[in-house]
Amino acid sequence: MGHAMIEWIYVGVVVMLLVYLGAAAWDVERFLDHPPKDSKVIKVTGQQWLWTFEHEDGTREIGELHLQEGVPYKFEVTSRDVNHAFNIPDLTVLIDAVPGRINTVWVMPDATGEYLIQCREYCGFSHYQMRAKLFVEEGVSNVSAPIETQDIPVVLPATKAAVVSN
Repeated sequence: MGHAMIEWIYVGVVVMLLVYLGAAAWDVERFLDHPPKDSKVIKVTGQQWLWTFEHEDGTREIGELHLQEGVPYKFEVTSRDVNHAFNIPDLTVLIDAVPGRINTVWVMPDATGEYLIQCREYCGFSHYQMRAKLFVEEGVSNVSAPIETQDIPVVLPATKAAVVSN
């Protein structure tokens, strides 16, 4: 009987802690779901076994992505063939790439450098080679000229045969 008050205080502290953590998690979730209005949109498409990136101006990059430091970017991620998972481990970006669906995630790189982009969902024979590079640079991005074709040849390591996806 003498411990009833201590038990109620303990329960109250635990409940208040859970309410606080729930509110903080809800606030973080709202923050993650809503990128800044001035975010630049990058369309990311996964296909066996490479990543393609399309900037707002129509410029496309294959296997590497050039971004500017301190600029917010919204990635619109999808797939052309099977499920993939777009992952930039050093920037804590991980989102599924699903055919017929666009998933979004945003990031603002805060340091220049070279970062690994990889697929984190088993997607077939050459899954282990589905990597790209992210280059975060100061100032103006060094993006090459637009690529005109949608057909991207892929060389399979075991067969050395080129496959063109449609």
